[in-house]
Amino acid sequence: MKMAATRQNGFILVELVVTLILVGFISAFVGLFLHTGINGFLASKRNSEAALKAQFALDRLSVELRRLQSLPTAPVLNTSIRYQSRDFVGTRRISYNTGTRTISLSPDDGATWYPLLDQVTSFNLSLTYADMDQLDSDEEIQAILIGFAIADVPRTFSMQIYPRTLINKP
Repeated sequence: MKMAATRQNGFILVELVVTLILVGFISAFVGLFLHTGINGFLASKRNSEAALKAQFALDRLSVELRRLQSLPTAPVLNTSIRYQSRDFVGTRRISYNTGTRTISLSPDDGATWYPLLDQVTSFNLSLTYADMDQLDSDEEIQAILIGFAIADVPRTFSMQIYPRTLINKP
């Protein structure tokens, strides 16, 4: 008697297990690439938003300080500057609060503070002086240097502002 060879149709258990293992490896690699891509996108979005806020703050500081009229008191370096401007009535102040880590602007009374930028980890404010008019030996403000760093952003933002009016050293 001859035995007839039987043909089997479909998957056997070994083929099914190998297929599941291959699908698992492919899914793991796809998940890893998606995770990396999404994290890169979120970091890029966070950095661009922080850079936009920093640029707005630098633009506002430039508008405030470019047309200085006088400095009633000497600035407290790395903390605040009190000034009078040709564009605004009264005395104004730009200040950095280390407790709240905020750069703020206060008009006239000093009771109302408008935050320009928050999450500031370091702030630098300094004035450079030179004899700009060559008429006397008094030094005038040549430039105002402002720089700051924001939390979780690896870049330092800075600006050099040149006042349009000669102001004697306080």
